[in-house]
Amino acid sequence: DIELGKQMDASIEAQIQTAEIEGVDQNKIDFVREEILFPLRQRIMDMQQMIVVNQQGIVSLNVIRRNNKELIRGVNRAKTVTVSALRTGVMVASALYDQKIVMDKITILNQTTENIIETTSHMLKEQGSEIQKHSAEAMISPDVLKAAFAEALQAIDDVSNYKVQALPQMKETINMFSDMADEGQKVVEKIETGNNNILE
Repeated sequence: DIELGKQMDASIEAQIQTAEIEGVDQNKIDFVREEILFPLRQRIMDMQQMIVVNQQGIVSLNVIRRNNKELIRGVNRAKTVTVSALRTGVMVASALYDQKIVMDKITILNQTTENIIETTSHMLKEQGSEIQKHSAEAMISPDVLKAAFAEALQAIDDVSNYKVQALPQMKETINMFSDMADEGQKVVEKIETGNNNILE
């Protein structure tokens, strides 16, 4: 629970400050910071990130749902217009009894179909190449992994200091995620209220 984690964080931080004032052994204080407070703040950040990501997903899916409704309306309108246009074309062709008009329409339809097929094939080719390109770019280079591993080995001696130095920033991040989660919750509640009103 995030709130429980925050309460534990505040309590531990207060105890650390008290211990520093009372002159408790610095090694003990550092141990609490590195092995208790640091992992706790990591866990709080992870839970907050999950909440924000879930809220973003709800908002995104709501937008997609609305867009789908608009697409359905557009398809229905297009069907109506298309049927009307076909009826008009048939009436004109029948009234004129002119096969050339029908042939011209078939030719245009074939050309349009060919253009659609050509355009679609071109788009598939471009997008396929682009997808492969992005896929290749996303692969992690062995050289990069090797360098990262070497840096990780060199950084072992600095981990302790990093954890202590990172604690203030982690607290700021926790506060930031709290604000984001609060805002996200308001949006989600607004969406749910709107959906309930629509269903009613």
